[in-house]
Amino acid sequence: MATLDQFVVNIRQLSTDGKFSDLAQTLSNPSIDHLSKNIQYIDSIIATFPLPDYSMCMLACLHAIAKAPNIPNFDAFLSQVDNFIQTSSAEQVQYLPQYLCEICHVITEQLRKENRARLGVPILYRAIELLRREPGQLLSIHSDLYQLCLLCQWFEPALTYLDTDIIDINRENGKFDVKHLLLAYYYGGMIYACIKQFDRAGNFFENVITVPSQATSAIAIEAYKKYVLVKLISGSIPANPLPTYTSRTVQQTIGSVCGAQYTELFNIFNNQTLAQFDEFVNRHRDQYARDRNLGLIKQTRTAFICNSIQQLTKTFLTVSLKDLANRVQLQSTTEAERYLLDMIENEQIFASINKQDGMVIFHGSPEKFDANNMLAKLQDETEKRMQAEKQLRELERQISLSKTYIQRTQQSSLYHDRPKGLN
Repeated sequence: MATLDQFVVNIRQLSTDGKFSDLAQTLSNPSIDHLSKNIQYIDSIIATFPLPDYSMCMLACLHAIAKAPNIPNFDAFLSQVDNFIQTSSAEQVQYLPQYLCEICHVITEQLRKENRARLGVPILYRAIELLRREPGQLLSIHSDLYQLCLLCQWFEPALTYLDTDIIDINRENGKFDVKHLLLAYYYGGMIYACIKQFDRAGNFFENVITVPSQATSAIAIEAYKKYVLVKLISGSIPANPLPTYTSRTVQQTIGSVCGAQYTELFNIFNNQTLAQFDEFVNRHRDQYARDRNLGLIKQTRTAFICNSIQQLTKTFLTVSLKDLANRVQLQSTTEAERYLLDMIENEQIFASINKQDGMVIFHGSPEKFDANNMLAKLQDETEKRMQAEKQLRELERQISLSKTYIQRTQQSSLYHDRPKGLN
């Protein structure tokens, strides 16, 4: 007990003196982890650390509770963490960001098990605001927030971050696990699919698949399954089943694990009929159900019909509703008319229907690209590209000045400068 008392006195003094680097080193040293070893006294210890002056000390205490085999009063712990996030010193927390992230991981898992995801969303949101240093920075707890938002179908807090492109990763003192990067993009893609922003969803799933790797994760495999479906739904059917810059290991694994049920859908979309599509889907329905992708499969069928109708606009200027229904293999002209009206409303095609003779007339796009809203859109897109270029130049500058990069390039130069016989 005397050792514990001395430890508490020491860390209080370091905090009082503003020696935050020394304090962080002391608190994160596993050989002197007195807090976890004396967890039964943790409430008394916490009482000696008022906020915000002793934020790092309080954070270490909360981290010790989170690491314990069980948390006796989880709701009370949740309140303590929420109060800490709202009243702590951001400067001190930045010295031990991995502690707050690990606490949030524990909270997320417990709330998921208890089916109380919505309770954790505001807490995780405030934690991210406390820790991130710039809008485009990714933290490991972004994936936790996205998971909770998915579970409770409350997407607005997640979209605050998802709509901002990632340009940096908070290393969390070397504790950042690539799993959280993959999950952040995977859950983000699922959220965009839920709100029917399928182009954006496809980009997020593609980021999961194309992360450089020497082994294929289960996350990448699941992301590929959804990548195929959202690509087909969005109508942007790629020339290759996988982006060309996907690692060879991932390409081989995906080809062997889910080639038949998913990759083949690209070929069916381009070359087969609705009846063949339905037959293929029914054959693999059990697999789609196990993957929890039946909802996307249903939307893929609708996209297949719309794609077939769009192909007709390249062949005909006018076509009867009956002929259109037959060519697309729809049940009736009423069903064909319903699809046409939806596509016209969504500006997927430009057409009109003559009710008297049952004819469909296809038109060219009426957009002349000279309206104010189109000019504003072009200006907005141009500014985004300029900002992206600026960020890339800054990243290139940082890499060129990196000691690790310079050492590797020097070693490579020395190797290539050696006589060929030695190489």
